[in-house]
Amino acid sequence: MTPEERKILVDMQVERTNRFLKQADEMMDLDYSDMAVNRFYYACFHIVQAIFIQREIVAHTHSGMSTQFSKYFVKTGQVEIGDGSFLAMLFQLRQKADYNCAYDITKEEALSLKEPTHRFVEKIVELIKEKD
Repeated sequence: MTPEERKILVDMQVERTNRFLKQADEMMDLDYSDMAVNRFYYACFHIVQAIFIQREIVAHTHSGMSTQFSKYFVKTGQVEIGDGSFLAMLFQLRQKADYNCAYDITKEEALSLKEPTHRFVEKIVELIKEKD
């Protein structure tokens, strides 16, 4: 992949991240907490994919993404330990929201993710900009 192609893919992932953040906020306004959690997670997923593309890091699964994120960003001190933990926790909560019909995400639970998700995305965007 050429540097230009890599930049285009990174920009596409950032755009998708922004779209999913907007959708999550809209789902919160409609009281669809489970869908909001899904969109919060996928906003984080796509911003991490963006930085992985930029830095040529490969992950084949969602759990692999979390492992690689920890290896390349948490352990190197580029992000805080809490950011890696947040990503892993959000993945597990998204799994519950999507697949466990016996578990309902409360509005308060989903709302508590809004600010940390936006902060997480902003941190990764800053890391992306540092390498541009």
